[in-house]
Amino acid sequence: MKQVISLALTALLLAGCGSTPAASSTTNTAVTAETAAAEASVGNGEPLRLLQHGDEKQFYISEDVDNSETLLRYRIADLTQCTDFIPCDIEGCTHDTENCPAVIKRAFGNRLWVLNDDILLAMQYSYEDFSTTLTLMDRECHDRRVLTTLDGYDLFSSSDHAYTDGDALYCYGNQSNQDGIYRVDLESGSISEVCRFSTYSLPILGVIGRSFVLTQSDLAYPDSSGDLATDALAQPTGTKSHVLLNVDTGEVREFCSYSSDDYVLDRLYFYVIGGQYYWIDSTAGTLSTVDPATGESRLLTDQLPITESDALSAEYQYQMEANLNGWLVFYDLPLLVNAETGEVRQRADLPENLWNGYGHQPQIFLQLKDRLLVDCRYEPYTRTDISDDGTPFTTQTNRAYLGLISIDDFLNGVPNYTEVCRAF
Repeated sequence: MKQVISLALTALLLAGCGSTPAASSTTNTAVTAETAAAEASVGNGEPLRLLQHGDEKQFYISEDVDNSETLLRYRIADLTQCTDFIPCDIEGCTHDTENCPAVIKRAFGNRLWVLNDDILLAMQYSYEDFSTTLTLMDRECHDRRVLTTLDGYDLFSSSDHAYTDGDALYCYGNQSNQDGIYRVDLESGSISEVCRFSTYSLPILGVIGRSFVLTQSDLAYPDSSGDLATDALAQPTGTKSHVLLNVDTGEVREFCSYSSDDYVLDRLYFYVIGGQYYWIDSTAGTLSTVDPATGESRLLTDQLPITESDALSAEYQYQMEANLNGWLVFYDLPLLVNAETGEVRQRADLPENLWNGYGHQPQIFLQLKDRLLVDCRYEPYTRTDISDDGTPFTTQTNRAYLGLISIDDFLNGVPNYTEVCRAF
């Protein structure tokens, strides 16, 4: 059920050696069919950073215009004044038509990303003409200008993985039914191909420096037995690898590999947090980190809960959320692990939030320097929707509110929130 809660909140807005992965190796495949990089696009040298829906100053929300299936409205949470507002300065505006500068037509996407102190980016995908439009605007959602419309490109194949170095946008996408990573110049709007995928697959784990961490698998699953329960527990054989793809040169370098001879591959979980790679062997209860330069694996702890090899996936239990003041925080584990020493300590729970009858710990919407934006409380309300035949109907549900909390209070279970705004 935690997965369902997470999805609702997000709507807002290869061969192992013994007990460690294989050492790294370098493969120059910049112009092979796997990367298909026509030419290297040298960037500015800055590390790639994940685009977020806010920063220290503001957080951006896209919400439905009441009873509208075609319009959305932008709302801004001011994280310095702890207030929120609709970015419209038209006196008497009701903020429910396109005459309002805060209202836009609904399209796939619509969330706003912070590019820098002055500029926001919106990406919208149209199913009608199969194009992605990139729009730039100021921090008040005004002065909008279309940077580019990319016909035949879907840059929302994995919209949680949009990165920038300040000069260009790097994101996973699809063009002519071919997946790849693309670079969009933020001045000219021109698009170039960093790589095309033939052997890589989702998920993109993240970035380390100016390299994407990609997954590569060579797996075989047993033939279907005809029994759904049995097939759900069937384990693959083969290898699973992670490689680094440099966005400037197109070079692909394998840096760790895992084999079914050594591991239960479906019980290994991988994360990149803060530019650092981690892997969990849930059948051994171990958490390790790998140096991407050397491929050397270092055990942090063997004190995580152990899952049976024939259990269903526990990915959401082990999912890493953040590195907070040097402590690794998990989605559904009541533990904290020190990212340097491997020390394990019990996580102090905050009061649970109840969403439609289900409890969950506050979730992180935005990680700032010394504080977090989280869902701090919920309240019941009646939502009115429109059925397919145009008839209105009501639904009893819960509305979330976002609040700021210091990282220290979050880690120590102290519910000292400063409420900011309604989330949805």
